[in-house]
Amino acid sequence: MPLLKQFFISLLLLTSLLTGASAWAEELLPREDTAQPQLIWCLDHFSRFHNYEDTAEPYGLSVDLMRELASRAGFKLTFTPRTASARCLRLMAEGKVDLMSNLRYSPERNRIIHMLPYRQTVPESLFLRHDDKRIIESTEQLRHMSLVRIRSYLYSPDTMAYLQQHPRHVTDVDSIEAALELLLRGRVDAIISPTISTTDAINNISGYTYRFQKAPLDFSRGNSGYIHIGLSRNSQHVAMLDELRQHLNAMIKDGTVTRLYDTKLIQPLLTSTESPAP
Repeated sequence: MPLLKQFFISLLLLTSLLTGASAWAEELLPREDTAQPQLIWCLDHFSRFHNYEDTAEPYGLSVDLMRELASRAGFKLTFTPRTASARCLRLMAEGKVDLMSNLRYSPERNRIIHMLPYRQTVPESLFLRHDDKRIIESTEQLRHMSLVRIRSYLYSPDTMAYLQQHPRHVTDVDSIEAALELLLRGRVDAIISPTISTTDAINNISGYTYRFQKAPLDFSRGNSGYIHIGLSRNSQHVAMLDELRQHLNAMIKDGTVTRLYDTKLIQPLLTSTESPAP
């Protein structure tokens, strides 16, 4: 009898685990409302753009943009639980979610996602410690420096090509915060990282304000890329592609995208790093 009892307890635990996994899958795929299509947006926390920490629903400029697109195109916007970007890309490939935002273009992504551009990218920047007296104005000067690259970040083609050509001088880390910590401790000379997110991290991490500076090196040459909203090529709503593109283009033309991104976020943050800190 004890063995039989143990068997039934084990079976009950296994059933509970399987039910939990099924519930997670169902959470990503809510039931359709017959009156309105539901498109699932897969997203992680992305400070300033879509904040998703300690909140039931995300908020931020990207959320405002996506809600406006949903309103104009006539669909209900549904959020996944906070999900890492790499997992979101896998779910997009499988057609289990419909949308992602703030995506840079790559051929690999384009194979699984319809890419809808809505604003130009802000070039990467070179960040130094604030007490570093070097004036870095050309990539040639980087040959003698130890650099940090953010592993999960998709760099612009020219910047990525440079980093791949000089791998001995490059250290990969998982996050902007980890890169800033290495730089602050003097373990490396500089970080090449996304301008907006890195500036935001510096401004929001206690003790980091005025500890770093943005070098005058210009990475914009050859950087003509765009940020995209992505629609899964395997989405059950892929027929909405032309409609989404039409409404997104209208939002660009009527100034909605500029009002949300450039005026409220990007220009103030870029201005905050143009002058040296006191």
